Amino acid sequence: MLKWKEEWTYEGGCPAAGLYNTGSMITDDSCGPTEDDGPMLLVTDTNEKEYGAYLEKLCGLGFEKVFENHTAAVDCCQMKKADALLYVYYTRALGQVRVIEDRASVSLEEFSYTCERGASAEIYQYGLYYDPRNELSPVTVNCGMFYIIRLADNQLVMIDGGHYLQCSAEAVEGMYRFLRRITDTAEGEKIRIAAWFFSHAHDDHMAACIRLLRTYPESFELQRVMFNFPPYTTHPGDLDALILKETLREFCPDVKCLKLHSGQAVTLANVRFDVLYAQEDAISKENSKVFPFRDFNCTSVILKMTTGNGTVMWLGDTNVETEELVLRTVPAGLWKSDVVQVAHHCFNFLSRLYPAIDADYAMLPNSYYGGHTVENTDKLMDVVNCLASPDNIWYEERTTGFRFEDGRYQVILEEERVGGEHDGVNLYGVRM
Repeated sequence: MLKWKEEWTYEGGCPAAGLYNTGSMITDDSCGPTEDDGPMLLVTDTNEKEYGAYLEKLCGLGFEKVFENHTAAVDCCQMKKADALLYVYYTRALGQVRVIEDRASVSLEEFSYTCERGASAEIYQYGLYYDPRNELSPVTVNCGMFYIIRLADNQLVMIDGGHYLQCSAEAVEGMYRFLRRITDTAEGEKIRIAAWFFSHAHDDHMAACIRLLRTYPESFELQRVMFNFPPYTTHPGDLDALILKETLREFCPDVKCLKLHSGQAVTLANVRFDVLYAQEDAISKENSKVFPFRDFNCTSVILKMTTGNGTVMWLGDTNVETEELVLRTVPAGLWKSDVVQVAHHCFNFLSRLYPAIDADYAMLPNSYYGGHTVENTDKLMDVVNCLASPDNIWYEERTTGFRFEDGRYQVILEEERVGGEHDGVNLYGVRM
């Protein structure tokens, strides 16, 4: 049972009757709540004055501000006292405060690091194998996404990782060789991964991490993971999320964890990630213990990335329920980006969000065919109609590398995908 310390009580507004469990990080939560779960108190009908008074109260209790950020959407800070870490934020448009005890995260100060070089990072949309008929079969899938960012210090940030059906032995070896090549890391030296970000806990967004770490256990140094998964019981059945956590515990026991929340800003070398939405933003006072949206894809974290002179909006599998909420809570000026990752493999409309992002370029985590089927064409046009040119969109059936240069999103690499239909090897590397 989640508990809340009485001395942390929020004075003012209308505190919700029950605590919401934001979930653990890499602890196994398949059997219910764990000691690493993050309880959240929701307070509605409050204001900035009461929020400020609450922060003063926490400081009076011995908490120290280790991070704060003031945006047009939220006013937020991270507070630390001994082993207790609280993340508190005020959502301006709603007059709501959320207080989260992060029991498994390190502080943002400890998680982030900077690099003096300010040039653009390299961004790779890594090629995956998609079903040629945009369907599902025992050896193919029509979704999945995998992105790789090479930082100025030659470390990597990995985003998601595709479905296990896109991770045959041939495909995984191709990923491994690609990572060695773009970092110029010799055999026998570890490939340094500054962080692995998972947009949400669906099985088509994490397989590459599991397969790479288990296939090449001595070849990677994974320093950080960042995500915001709700408790496993919110969406039981996606066992891959449990295997991911098991893999991280086994192969990266000292990894730094950060549960992402709205208002956070994470700096990794020459890249900054700003969190615009996380799953607890959807919690309402009417049923404060339960994630209310019908579609689990709406637990996808939304990140805005800045590197060099460009910005990328990472949407994961954002769906229409999230769209309605974030357009009320995040002002228009924060959405504008140069590049957008097309949400949910182009399976759903975001007719209002894409114009708000107003990107000149787009990356679609699906094949060309998958984006242009009869059922998806109109959804894709919501993206294309916003681009500077209809040719400014790239598909993930092949690998494409980019860098921001001279105000443009320049292609720096194009090559064919490695791997095809699945070969029957599961996430543990065992032939089924």
